[in-house]
Amino acid sequence: MSNPEPKYDLRPCHLDVVRDLCERFHGYKSAGNASAYAFAVYEDGEAVAGYAWQPPPPGCARAVCPEVPGGVLALSRMAAVDRGDRAFHVSRPLRRQMRTLIDRGRWPVLVTFSDEGQGHTGHVYKCSGWQPTHRGPRPVFEDSKGRRASSYSNGKHGGRADVMRAGSTVMQRWEHWACERGEALQWMARHGWQRVLIPGKTWRSGNPAHTWVHREPSAIAAE
Repeated sequence: MSNPEPKYDLRPCHLDVVRDLCERFHGYKSAGNASAYAFAVYEDGEAVAGYAWQPPPPGCARAVCPEVPGGVLALSRMAAVDRGDRAFHVSRPLRRQMRTLIDRGRWPVLVTFSDEGQGHTGHVYKCSGWQPTHRGPRPVFEDSKGRRASSYSNGKHGGRADVMRAGSTVMQRWEHWACERGEALQWMARHGWQRVLIPGKTWRSGNPAHTWVHREPSAIAAE
């Protein structure tokens, strides 16, 4: 039996759509400058909820999935108009992204955070199938306009002159795994993803640079 059609209009979108929603409805008032995926839900032609996904900073990725940090994708922003101004719960399109719209062969591990300083309990993540893991204090940084900002830039923390410390908060980490813990690398390989060297390129650390490429699993097995 096929799944019923969702009662909301969820589409890929430009990151600017999510950024606009964040500036108006998210406590951080900001969004990043890049995304692997961006989606929005539309009602009467207007975006009423937005979701942005991007790889997390390397330290976070290693903490979540040490065997293959490159398989971790973060829900970096989620913002929506007030509940009374939309006809759906934001967990429903979020769950659909996780199950069918994101390439879980490439991204077996999803991570996000609920900020207790913003009054967030993680209820949306509970409803969409995430599991709470690590919880602890985190420093808060803001830019000159009072918008929440990350201290991470250019491969390191503390390198941004345009942000300053603005207190601290408590963050709850949430994870969603498409495979068993410890099996992410094998999962990606089974779905055709391989980590390959980029000739002549190195990271800031001096280590050789790599990227992930997709090949048909049958072709890999034939080698």
